[in-house]
Amino acid sequence: MNKRTRMNPLLFAMCTAGLCTWNTLTAAYGANSGGQSTSVGEVNASASALSKSAKALASTDGKLTKKKIFQSTQSQAVLGKREIQGVGPAAGAAQALSLAPGIAVRGYGGISSTARYEIAVRGVKVGWSSVNGDVERNGLTVLFDGIPMNNLISHNGGWDSNEIPILQMIHGINVTYGPGNPAGRWFDSVGGTINFVPLQPSVNPSAEIGTTFGSNGTLGYNFDLKTGMYDGWSAVLAGGYTKNNTFRTGTFNAPSQSLAYFGKAVKTFRSGTFSLGGYVDSSREFRPNFIPVTPIPGITTQGLNANAPLYSQQTSGFYASLPESIWFKQLKVQGYMLYSKLNLQLSRDVTLHEMAWYRHGHRVHYRITNFVPGSSVNSEYYHPNSETYGDKLYFDWRLPMNLLKAGGSWIHQQYTTPYAGYNTLMGTSPSFPSQYNSDVLYNNYLTGFIQDTFTPFSGFKITPGIAAVQYQTQMYNNGAQAFPNLPAGAQNQTLINSAADTISGLEPSVGVRFAPVKWGSLYAHYARSYQNPTDNNFGAYNSHGGNIDFNSLKPVKSTDYEVGAKFFVHNWMLLHNFTFNINYYYDHLANETIATYLTNIAQTKFAAANAVVNGVNIAMADNPSWNWHLFANLALNHSYYTSYTPQGGGTTLYGANVSYSPYLTMSAGIDYRYYYHGFLFSPQFVDQYTSSQYLFNNLTGAPSHQKQPGYNVSNLSLG
Repeated sequence: MNKRTRMNPLLFAMCTAGLCTWNTLTAAYGANSGGQSTSVGEVNASASALSKSAKALASTDGKLTKKKIFQSTQSQAVLGKREIQGVGPAAGAAQALSLAPGIAVRGYGGISSTARYEIAVRGVKVGWSSVNGDVERNGLTVLFDGIPMNNLISHNGGWDSNEIPILQMIHGINVTYGPGNPAGRWFDSVGGTINFVPLQPSVNPSAEIGTTFGSNGTLGYNFDLKTGMYDGWSAVLAGGYTKNNTFRTGTFNAPSQSLAYFGKAVKTFRSGTFSLGGYVDSSREFRPNFIPVTPIPGITTQGLNANAPLYSQQTSGFYASLPESIWFKQLKVQGYMLYSKLNLQLSRDVTLHEMAWYRHGHRVHYRITNFVPGSSVNSEYYHPNSETYGDKLYFDWRLPMNLLKAGGSWIHQQYTTPYAGYNTLMGTSPSFPSQYNSDVLYNNYLTGFIQDTFTPFSGFKITPGIAAVQYQTQMYNNGAQAFPNLPAGAQNQTLINSAADTISGLEPSVGVRFAPVKWGSLYAHYARSYQNPTDNNFGAYNSHGGNIDFNSLKPVKSTDYEVGAKFFVHNWMLLHNFTFNINYYYDHLANETIATYLTNIAQTKFAAANAVVNGVNIAMADNPSWNWHLFANLALNHSYYTSYTPQGGGTTLYGANVSYSPYLTMSAGIDYRYYYHGFLFSPQFVDQYTSSQYLFNNLTGAPSHQKQPGYNVSNLSLG
C-alpha cells in the first residue's frame, strides 16, 4: 500500500487542515499467491487486458484534452484539476469557470459555492444575480457528465451555479463557445455549452478524504472512493458538504449550506461499455439584502425605529446587514438525476451511443420584508419544481476519409410554478394569499441531426452538419385549482388562461480546419441555432397583458461566426504541452424578449431586442516541467443592441451597450509543486481582472450609460 498525506489548497484568507489522502494501488498484473509462477505470456495478456480496460474507461470520460481541442473545428477550452484547485477548496462552479477565457461571473454578495452566481460566456448568460437587463438569460446549456441540467422553459432558475457546490468531485470542465456542431448542441446552446465532468471510475482502487474550515464559519468535507476494476466492473462514489455564514456585519449571520453526492458504475465488455450514474445536490442560502444608497426613514441596523444607525451605504457602510426580523430571503435549490449510457460497437466501423436520463428539480424562495408599512404583500413563498425525462441516440460510422454521426434526442418536461404573496399581519398566508399564481407548462424538445467530418488529406478537414429542432409548449393557468381558498380581492399574477405553440427550425453548421504544420492550425466555424422563448413569453406569471400574439412570437435565433488559430507544442525547449489559442467571434442574436421585474413575480417591463456580441479570446498554457504549470488568458468583448424597443413600443434604441457585459476580462495563474520527505507542497497564485461594465436602468426598462467600475481579485493558496 502506498500512503501519502496531502493538504488541500488554502482559500485566500482562510485556513484549511486535516486532509488525508490514501491511494491503494493494486499490482498491475495481479498478485502471485500460493507459490505459483506467472509466465511472461500471462503477464503480457493481463497487461493488455488492463490497457484495453483503461482505454474503455477513458472513452467514457467525456473530458476534453488539449489534443482534442487542437484538432477541433470549434472554439473550445478545458479546465483541469490544477486550474480548478487554484480557486480554493471552498469555491464553486462559478469561481472555477471564471478562469476560462471569455467567461465572467457575477453574484449578489453570497459566499463561495453555497451562493448563486450568474455566468456569462462572451456576454451570453445563465443563472441569476438579481439584476435586470440580461441580453440572454438562459443561453448556455450546462451538463453534468454529459447530462443536461437546465430547465427547458424557465426564465429564472434555468440553472443555478450552486447546483455544483463541491469542486473536489469535478475532474474537469469543458467549454464549447457558440452553438457548436449538431452532435454536441442542446436546446440552450445559443451561446455555448458547459460540461462538468465528475471523477470517473478507474482501473485501480483509491480513496481520498478531505476537510476544510476557515473564517465566516466555513466548514466542509469531501470524499471519493474508487473500487478499481473487478470482472469488468468499476465504480466511483464521491460527495461533500460545506457551510458558511455571511461576511457582512450585523445580528443575522445568514447561514448557508450545500451538499452533493455522485455515484457511477461502468461495465466494460468486449464490444463496448455500459454505465449507470446518479447525482444529488441541495443548497440552502440566505440571500444578502440590497443596501440602499441613502437612508429609508425608520430602518436601522437594529430594526424598525430602533436606537441605532440608519441603514444605508452612506450611514452604515457596504457591509452591514439587516436583522432577520426586518428582512430575509431564503433560497433552496435541490435536484437529483439518474442516467445510463451505452457505447456499443455494432461492427468494426459502426458504434451506437445511447443515453437516457431522469431529472427532478426543485426551488424554494421564502422571503419576508417588514419595512414596507401597509403592504398587502410583504412575504412570498414560491416553490417551483420540474420533472424531466430525456433520451439521446446516435451512431458513429467510420468510412474512408469520413466520420459520419447521425441521430437525435427527445426531452419531455413538466414544470409547475406555485407562488403565494401574503402578509400575516393582514390575515393572509401561504395557503390564503392576496397574490398568487400556479402555472403548469409541458415542454417537448425534439431534434434530429447529421454531421460528417470529411478528411481528404492529412491536416485538412471539414465538418458540415444540420439539425432539425422542434419546441412544443403548452401552458395552463392552474392558479384557481392550486389555491381554492382565497381572500376577497386576491390577484392572480397570470392573466392568460392557457397558451400553446410549436416552433420548428433547421440549424445548419460547418467547420473547417487546416494544419499546415503539425504544431499549428487555422480554423473557422459557422452555426445557426434556435432557442424556445421562455415561460413568460407564453403568459406564465405575466400580469402585464392577457393575450399572446403567436404570430409575432419567434424563437431566439443565433447566427455565430468563429475564426481562429491554435498551436500545440509537445516538447521544444521550455515548452511542454504548450497551447496558444486565439479566435475572433461574431454572434448575432435576434428575437430576444427581455423581461424586467421590479417586484417579486409581477412583470412590469417586456422589451424586444436584437443584439451583437463580438470580440477576441486569447489563451495560453504551459508545463515547463513536472513542477510548474502556467496559464493566462485575455478576452475582449463588445456587446451592443442593434435594436432595443422597451415595453409598450417606446423609442427604439440603436447601438446601446448591453448591460453587465465587461469589455475586458483577464486571468493568469502559476502553480508549483514539490515533493519533500513524503509531502507534496503546492503553492498557487491566481490573479483575475474584470473591467467596468454598463448598468441597467430599472425605471426606464432600458440599458443605462452609467458604469460600474472594474475590479481585480488575487488568490494565493498553499497546498
